[in-house]
Amino acid sequence: MLRPIAHRDFPFYTPKGAIPVGGALRDLLLGRRPQDLDFVAEDPRKAAQDAQSHLGGTLFPLDEERGQYRLVTGGLVLDFSPLEGSLEEDLLKRDFRLNALFWRQNRILGIRGADEDLNRRVLVPVREANLYEDHLRSLRAVRLAASLGLGLPGETRNALSRHARFLQAHLEALPARERVKEELSRLLLSPRAAWGLYLLERTGLLDVYLPELRLLVGLKQGGVHHLDGWQHTLSVLFHLAWLWPEAPLEARLAALYHDVGKPLTRRFDPEAGRFRFLGHAEVGAEVTGTSLEWLRFPKEAVERAKALVRRHMDRPPEGKPALRRFYFRRQDLLPALPYLMAADRLGTKGVEKEAWEVLEAYRETLSEPLPERPLLSGEEVMALLDLKPGPQVGRALEALLLAQAEGRVRTREEARAFLLYWKGDGTNTPA
Repeated sequence: MLRPIAHRDFPFYTPKGAIPVGGALRDLLLGRRPQDLDFVAEDPRKAAQDAQSHLGGTLFPLDEERGQYRLVTGGLVLDFSPLEGSLEEDLLKRDFRLNALFWRQNRILGIRGADEDLNRRVLVPVREANLYEDHLRSLRAVRLAASLGLGLPGETRNALSRHARFLQAHLEALPARERVKEELSRLLLSPRAAWGLYLLERTGLLDVYLPELRLLVGLKQGGVHHLDGWQHTLSVLFHLAWLWPEAPLEARLAALYHDVGKPLTRRFDPEAGRFRFLGHAEVGAEVTGTSLEWLRFPKEAVERAKALVRRHMDRPPEGKPALRRFYFRRQDLLPALPYLMAADRLGTKGVEKEAWEVLEAYRETLSEPLPERPLLSGEEVMALLDLKPGPQVGRALEALLLAQAEGRVRTREEARAFLLYWKGDGTNTPA
């Protein structure tokens, strides 16, 4: 039986014959402004065309055979689907009670239990069987909980765990990797990403979607690490978002995967009396690349996450020239690398102060931006040093750019003097 949840306006254009449903109404009830709007209509194509005539934008079919259309306009995404049966029948097919809502005549209505879930700020499936109608729904539950700050009560966690065990036993039922990638991306970019990953592990969904990270759970590390491998990973992910709230996806992926190589490199060192993980950054970078490529993450994000994992153990040197040289050679990883290094240290015990030292030194040293190009062109270098086109010109430009980064060369006159010295030095290699 449908029941009223709230009296309120729907602050978006509603095409004739279309009914707003689902997550947009949930967001309005939670005090959020939605960007994804869902509508059901007896003729979804006509409703979508009506919306386009009023709002403009690009209209295209998502699944023309099933009558599903999407309009992208003005920062909004409007999805139109056919209404099959009554509204109550439609809502009973949805994933969670907080999404089983529709709007009509300035009222939001929903199925039994939706009002209770709203008051408690929790997610509860409409029916557990609905999780099996679209196998992505259990992962979406965790993503919604993390991104919206919703709780997963015991009944929901148990249902998700049962679904996770089903997926482990029926790999053919796994959702398309592109859809999984999208949900994981949105989870990682949410303010409560670390808590969402914790829920993935507790419900068994980590084993389904990120099994390579499961090996970190319970992995004892020793030394400055008072947390096991998985707890440390969650701490690093949390601290990265705390230090750098606008951290992009590849930085968060690197935080998630930075120690994935540790279970594969764990060896006991009798002299130190503890386990060591020599080479884990290099091994972890390869695991990261393989895992993210399998999940269909964009190539650029994969390569950047791999490089961050590979470099997260690099130790910044002391002294401004050396530190500028250090970051110059890693400038394609800035500012993610120092933030990842700092977050890694905040996830330990006893060396937390190094986190602030890393960030302070980075900010102070790079208060003057790194150079983007040499002060002299290739033609000028050839004329100055009497060189012909070839590798030697490239080495000269590389040496000059590095000297600029260190602060040893600031003007064109100094650049000429530096290159004359560089050539006469006899090494012809960057200093």
